[in-house]
Amino acid sequence: MKAVAVIAISALMIARPAPVPDYDGETSADGGGLTVEGALDAVGGGGPGTTQVASTPREYLRAIACTGSTPMTSEDQVCSPLASGDALDCPGGMTPIPPLWMREQLDDGAWSAWTAVAWYSCPSEDDLFALIEREWTELRPDPSEMSLQPDTGVVYATVPTIAIADDGPRLHSAILLGADVDIRATPATFTWAWGDGAETTTADPGAPYPDATVTHAYGRALDSATVTLTTTWSGEYRVADGTWAPFDTTIATTSPGLTLTVLHPRAVLVEGPLG
Repeated sequence: MKAVAVIAISALMIARPAPVPDYDGETSADGGGLTVEGALDAVGGGGPGTTQVASTPREYLRAIACTGSTPMTSEDQVCSPLASGDALDCPGGMTPIPPLWMREQLDDGAWSAWTAVAWYSCPSEDDLFALIEREWTELRPDPSEMSLQPDTGVVYATVPTIAIADDGPRLHSAILLGADVDIRATPATFTWAWGDGAETTTADPGAPYPDATVTHAYGRALDSATVTLTTTWSGEYRVADGTWAPFDTTIATTSPGLTLTVLHPRAVLVEGPLG
């Protein structure tokens, strides 16, 4: 799918030109540049069963319409939008796509006047959703904050270590095709990698002592461990403050690791008075 140049226009009142034939040229995607192509036109002549082809240089331009139905071709040119006709109100507040203009080079090297080959139109809702989906899949929310108890960086083997994750949502806003889009990411699951080969995956973010719900006890085989947390996020989006709708996919982030020292307390017999 090719990118479509979009030039912001607000409540533009336009008059539609007379219908023009469809075109099959390449369109400009930068909102102001020209694309030059050779249009192949079949002409008569030649031997039986053959077709001679002549190349007609053409230029295409995406630009808003000016008074007199001509394109604005530079930022320095003063251009007043047409003041009559129907306003184009695109769904979801999307910005209308400006007209596409075409001109041809004549035999003497001069260029013809610009003519509109496609008038103002709205981006499709499928195009908008494709951009929203890409915005979601490329989104990298701030990783969930994680904490451990005890929070001294020292834990004891065989004694449960308590883990807690921040389960707050993340909000992201973007303007796509001129539409205001909000995306909300909410933690769905938390995967704790304890650093000793064990993992715990749960939808529970955990709770501090004495109501701990996510814990892990280290064995006596290691002296240190690095704990990491991977959060899987589910997402929703809305356009122009409309109804929230869910994404079918999830994304994930990993929090920076916490390194722990694992101590091994042992019982020792000492001399003392007998009671």
